[in-house]
Amino acid sequence: MQDDIRRLHQLLKEGRCCASALVSMALERRCEDNPRLVEAVSGLCGGVQDGLLCGALTGAACMLNVADPGRANQEMVPELARWFRAEMGAAYGGSDCAAIVGPDPAAKAARCPAVVEATYRQAKEILRSYGHEWE
Repeated sequence: MQDDIRRLHQLLKEGRCCASALVSMALERRCEDNPRLVEAVSGLCGGVQDGLLCGALTGAACMLNVADPGRANQEMVPELARWFRAEMGAAYGGSDCAAIVGPDPAAKAARCPAVVEATYRQAKEILRSYGHEWE
């Protein structure tokens, strides 16, 4: 497993939720530390704490904005959202947190790390396609 993927899983195992783990990855990549930002985006986790829009998607959108605030909202985030809707919709019958996790609370532990990793990988690929070095 790549070092950054290992680090992502380490953050998740340490208790960071999906969105805050992804933003932490972007901050670490920039050699920055911003605990207040990481704490703020934790409100996006668990589908804004209510099963709505998946925190992996919202966290990755924030990650893209940390990496490239000039182009993220206009170009990269819409591309990520289209990918997420297609991929997670096909895999789980919907792209919101409630659809991905489903009615079984144990599914969160089984599904969420894979969803966060796949979303992180896609966000990295988008960054690369826009000329960012992200290894």
